Amino acid sequence: MKNIKREEIKDLDFIEIMKKESHHSHEIIQDNKGILYWKPDENLCAEIEGKNINNNIFNFHSKGLNKNSEEYRKFYRDMGYSLFGYWEIFYCKANNPICNEYKNTSNH
Repeated sequence: MKNIKREEIKDLDFIEIMKKESHHSHEIIQDNKGILYWKPDENLCAEIEGKNINNNIFNFHSKGLNKNSEEYRKFYRDMGYSLFGYWEIFYCKANNPICNEYKNTSNH
C-alpha cells in the first residue's frame, strides 16, 4: 500500500469526491492492483472486526443521520472503504437519492 495525493487522482467520479469532501484530509492509499482506498483507522477496524456493521448504520438512522451526514461518511472512510465503493454508497443516485443535497458542514 502506498499513499496517494488527492491531486494524483484522475478518475472523474473520485475527483468529484475530492472536491465535495475537501473539508477533511483523510489519507488515500493504493494497493498493488491500483485500487484506491481511504486509509483505515486501525482502532475502528479492531473495534468492529467480526461485528455486523449494520448495527452502526441503524444507530446513525436512529439519530436522524443519513448518507449525507459526516458521521456516517467518516465511518466508511475510517473502515478503509474503497473509493469506488464509497462513490457507489454516497454519490450514486441509485443508492443515495438525495446525494445532490450533500453539503459539507464539518469542521474536520
